[in-house]
Amino acid sequence: MDAAAHALADRAELITPSTNYRVATGVSQSLRTIAWEESYDAIKPRLVDDAYLDLCSDLRIPFGCQTNLIVEPDGLVGFALLRSQRNGATTAETRALFASVCSSAGAAVALQLGLEREGYKLVAGALEAMSIACFVLDRSMAVRGTSRAAEDLLANGTLMLVDGHVASPSPAVQRLLAKATNDVMTGRLAATSVTAPDPAGALTLKIHRLPAREWNMGFAPYAILIVNHPGADNAAHVALLRDTYGLTVAEAEIAVMLRLGRARDAICAARAITRETLRSHLRSLFAKLGVKRETEAIHLLHTLLH
Repeated sequence: MDAAAHALADRAELITPSTNYRVATGVSQSLRTIAWEESYDAIKPRLVDDAYLDLCSDLRIPFGCQTNLIVEPDGLVGFALLRSQRNGATTAETRALFASVCSSAGAAVALQLGLEREGYKLVAGALEAMSIACFVLDRSMAVRGTSRAAEDLLANGTLMLVDGHVASPSPAVQRLLAKATNDVMTGRLAATSVTAPDPAGALTLKIHRLPAREWNMGFAPYAILIVNHPGADNAAHVALLRDTYGLTVAEAEIAVMLRLGRARDAICAARAITRETLRSHLRSLFAKLGVKRETEAIHLLHTLLH
């Protein structure tokens, strides 16, 4: 299936147990048991409409078998074989072959999930070493990792967790924070910030999505929320850019100067480099930040380093 076919299938109305017989099978299935067309046929009459059945016909994937590899309180990872009308329904031989590879597939998934989830500790640990208040977030923007400084903010009531999500005790700030969180979660913005009053001076809550990996199962760290008092020094900004986006020290220092409005000639003079060397640094910097132009980079840096 190509990306267009996946887009057709990945719609909210088609991925619920009441509309999708494969999802209904998955949520009711025991771990590592094999379900196939016989199970699907028992569920199909209970579907609320034929939308998913029609989609399967359009994509030519009406047959197949499936199993659950990992089942956890907040979701599951399944393994499935899809077959077309030309392939026909699964046979006992097909299902036996499918069952024989389930153990290897389960081990591979468990390893991948372990590596991705370890990323929460790595990100939080790197920022903790710089005494930065950081919350590491998953795809639902729930907190999966915290630095010590972030835990202090929770302990003193500056911020709180509501259903696993960072929240503000101020209703006005919370409305802004909820919108900002949703904007990053849905991809409308790559980064944004919210200012909140605090007895020690206004806090800035900055949310930005981490660089997307080429491939993952969706359990890797998705975004970070960093809480800063105004006037964070340039060294902290350099460290943040270096550790979050993989910038070299030189690239991070150039990024900070760009954000401060320094002209290219001034940057060259400050670093004792040629304009060609600066252009080389900028090309690498833009690629790592995921932007194409200097104006886009400056806008992103202003959001991240406000």
